[in-house]
Amino acid sequence: MRPGRYRIATCLFTLVLSVASQLAPQALGQILRIPPIDEQVTPAQPDVLVRGRWGPGPGEFGKVDEASRPGPMDFAVADDTLYVLDPVNARVQLFDLHGSFRSELPIGTRTADFLCVDDRGNVTVLDAFVRRELKTFSPSGELLAHAELPASIGLCSAIFVAGDRVYVEERHSRVYELSMARGQLGAPAAVVGTLPGRPLRSDRRTVHARRVGARDVIVKGETSTTLRFEQPVASIVALESDDSGRVYLAAACRPTPDGDPWKTEIVLVALEPGERIAGLIRMPNAYITDHYRKLFVSHTGDIIQMQTTENGVRFVRWPLTTAKGGRSR
Repeated sequence: MRPGRYRIATCLFTLVLSVASQLAPQALGQILRIPPIDEQVTPAQPDVLVRGRWGPGPGEFGKVDEASRPGPMDFAVADDTLYVLDPVNARVQLFDLHGSFRSELPIGTRTADFLCVDDRGNVTVLDAFVRRELKTFSPSGELLAHAELPASIGLCSAIFVAGDRVYVEERHSRVYELSMARGQLGAPAAVVGTLPGRPLRSDRRTVHARRVGARDVIVKGETSTTLRFEQPVASIVALESDDSGRVYLAAACRPTPDGDPWKTEIVLVALEPGERIAGLIRMPNAYITDHYRKLFVSHTGDIIQMQTTENGVRFVRWPLTTAKGGRSR
């Protein structure tokens, strides 16, 4: 593995979305004030769904201690199953949501970066930077499709799936809709369209987020909504949606303006389709490995966080708390 590769990629949100952008004031749309961390209702402790040690065995997770520390890179939840991309061990691991290991899918590469799962349980993994290839596996592990990533796609930041279509996001901005021919292993994937943002789970609309200044994050779908945090926003760490059309924006926030920029907490804001704050979560932002995903929201709205420590990995489910934030204009 290339030294520093994962460290650089893990900071992608910070480098791309945390740069202050000069937008016209009218582009801010509705402004919703997010209360400071110490004003939020402290939520109950999260439920631990899955816990695993570092290692190569079933239910364990690979980690490499180099200048960068790659570990589990991506994960998803579908049909009460947790799928974890474990590239150090060249596999995807499957768990039930009660903590039991189910099975693993060998993927034949140690440099895969992103993962997504369709409604039939087929798993697609993307090696975005080394091999630049996509692979789709059936639930039994059969290789269904193997395609080259189109040369027109640059720095990848996420992967999604809907039906037979795979969507690859570039630089947290443009999203490419790809077609992968089943059975034609090695054929290049075809670009069949582009989207201006991430596809919502509920329909064909899209959503995009960008940081503006020190405390504002603009979430743009059919309308623009500005989330105004009381504490400085260091970076955007997640943008998700569920089947109801609710959008989830998570930001790494510094407790104080002059605090250590590397010591942050994650504040997640859930937005109803009518641009109303449905709830907030405060959670730790502490990881000892490089990864592409911190949070995943299931189609039913379960909020799952991956946490890594020196002792291993755990996946926890957080409850939403009632928000105190509201309109500021």
